[in-house]
Amino acid sequence: MITYVNTVFVSNDSTSNALASSLASGNKGQFIIWDFDQNKAADNTSARFKIGMFTGKTDKQINPNTGAVTNVANIKWSNFINVADIKGWAVTPYAADTEDAVTIDLHSLDAAVLTEFAKGGKRIIVRLTFKDLPTRFRKWTESYEYITVAGDTKATIATAIANMINKEWKRARVTATATTTSGQEKVVLTAMTYDDDNSVDSINWYNKVRFNVNIYWTDPAGGGFESTNKNFPKGVAITKVPGKTHVGSAKLVRDREAQAMGYEGILNRGEGTWPIIKPAMETDLTKHYNVITIEFENMYRSADDLFRKTKQTVEIYMVGDTDMITDVLGGDGTNPGVAAQIDNTKE
Repeated sequence: MITYVNTVFVSNDSTSNALASSLASGNKGQFIIWDFDQNKAADNTSARFKIGMFTGKTDKQINPNTGAVTNVANIKWSNFINVADIKGWAVTPYAADTEDAVTIDLHSLDAAVLTEFAKGGKRIIVRLTFKDLPTRFRKWTESYEYITVAGDTKATIATAIANMINKEWKRARVTATATTTSGQEKVVLTAMTYDDDNSVDSINWYNKVRFNVNIYWTDPAGGGFESTNKNFPKGVAITKVPGKTHVGSAKLVRDREAQAMGYEGILNRGEGTWPIIKPAMETDLTKHYNVITIEFENMYRSADDLFRKTKQTVEIYMVGDTDMITDVLGGDGTNPGVAAQIDNTKE
């Protein structure tokens, strides 16, 4: 496993369309990329730089010679980023999350099987296998059983399956929707979202419901072993569309921000810790974030005089446009960027 030292910035500023030009002042959430060696905004002449974000707070600065006190902007800084050690960067515009969805399509159900169902008294079992629970072997199953009634059709079976899943609301982890249009009879099962406490100061971690679906039927009135045989309903099609979680999803950003505080020596995030003593979180669960990830490996000399590299990342989550930062990194088409000479192969 490769472990990175992560610096996470979360900006809710959607009004600043440019980087700050000086260290003196900036809006809360506004970024600055600064070359401390040349004491100026970083450009293509910079050998190394830092990325900073204005926190909206001020600090007292005291002149040791005169004792004069002035207020200076408080800026959260990344570590130094050596231009030659940048491995690449990725920009990911926000896209809405989707959940796992499984369709049980009954419209091609075999006529002979449907005839058996229409006689009534047949057991149809829909088994859901969940793969996101912290159980042994990481799986958990929930089975739903429907007993057919005389005269059942594909439409009535679809409706019955959806109803028997939805009525078990106490153990529900999916929602079911039935389509009864002739020739399009189907049941769509959609994963529910995790219902944690919906706060940024949470000890819950973001997770996603992941599941598969199987369906079979039995004939209790059958003779001998036939009464317990599990038969797949011939002609039924089961298709799954896996859900996707965007890296800028608010709860995922919340977790990244909290975890990155560990690299600042803020470790109070375990179970039973109260009160929670840590800096205020910047993540807003109502926002959607665009993401920039910068990977670099700064070289250093170890105690035994060997050359080592520290894998580090800077993760920037912002509700505003990312061009202001990427234009400095890779250039804006007119001026070369800070790291324009780096072959960035990440999309």
